[in-house]
Amino acid sequence: MLIEILVVYDSEWKECHFQDYLQISGYKVTLVNINSDEDFDSLVFHKDVVIILCRDAGLYFDICREYRRYTDVPIMVISESNDEWTKIKMFQSGVDDYISEPYQEMALIARIQARCEQYRRLTSYFGCVKTDDIVIEAIYRRVYRHNQEVFLTMKEFNVLFYLAQRKSIVVTKEELYKEVWNQNVVDNYSETVTTYIMRLRQKIEDDPDNPKHIETVWGVGYRFVG
Repeated sequence: MLIEILVVYDSEWKECHFQDYLQISGYKVTLVNINSDEDFDSLVFHKDVVIILCRDAGLYFDICREYRRYTDVPIMVISESNDEWTKIKMFQSGVDDYISEPYQEMALIARIQARCEQYRRLTSYFGCVKTDDIVIEAIYRRVYRHNQEVFLTMKEFNVLFYLAQRKSIVVTKEELYKEVWNQNVVDNYSETVTTYIMRLRQKIEDDPDNPKHIETVWGVGYRFVG
């Protein structure tokens, strides 16, 4: 899945090819000035990493705290400052990684990748599942499609999240019914599961007749792809 990065820079940050390098490395990058009036909550939506580029990180402790209120994705700071006290305060403000200039580009890419993998491991069960166009937030029991909230019933959400937790794994109808309905199969269990899958496809798929997220594995069950 394509990693999306929000790069926030201050006016003192010297001109560089930072954005170009990230894009060449295969990342999707959104660039915004740290003093921008744009709503950070909407900017950070569906992003995998936030990177703050600043000359003097000591000026931005409060901003980092504010960012952490809006997102739990990794926040990384790249700064000219190598002051030990500044680094400590940044970590206390909610930053996950702090990189001082000069840095090696390949090492930076490796650290971005490592932070993303760490975040996915930590949130794979209790956090969220993301695809290119869908976000499933387990804690808040919310689903977003193309940045718009999709309203699901309790059972619909449980079916979707059970499949999404087992991405690319085939789940039988019997297993799905037993785990989500929390009871042994009954005579019409297959039809019940099929009905809920059809409802979900109507709500989360661009083309419900040709689903790209909830695939049917004929004669077996379903597989979530993302």
